[in-house]
Amino acid sequence: MVIATTPNAPTALRSESPNGGFTPHEDFDISIIWQNLDVRSDFSIIRKESRGPIERIMVDFAKVLESGLFEVVSVNASKHLFCVTVYCEKNRDEGVRDEIWKVL
Repeated sequence: MVIATTPNAPTALRSESPNGGFTPHEDFDISIIWQNLDVRSDFSIIRKESRGPIERIMVDFAKVLESGLFEVVSVNASKHLFCVTVYCEKNRDEGVRDEIWKVL
């Protein structure tokens, strides 16, 4: 990655790869952490390692949100970590575990 600057202009990032694209890495595990802030549920935290790339995990997460089980508080994603904080009043055996495993 090269930072291209010009006087009095904002800094811009430019890719050094010939196609200007991004190549996701799939050769390492990504820690996925789900935290639930709703005390009515027996689901408080689930953590697992999953194969990348992080882009696939984010797409899977978006599909899980369609279930309507979770109210998202925050999402933090990086090359090696995907952490989600949600509100969910359902228990693990009420479909929560099945939806979360779709991302893991």
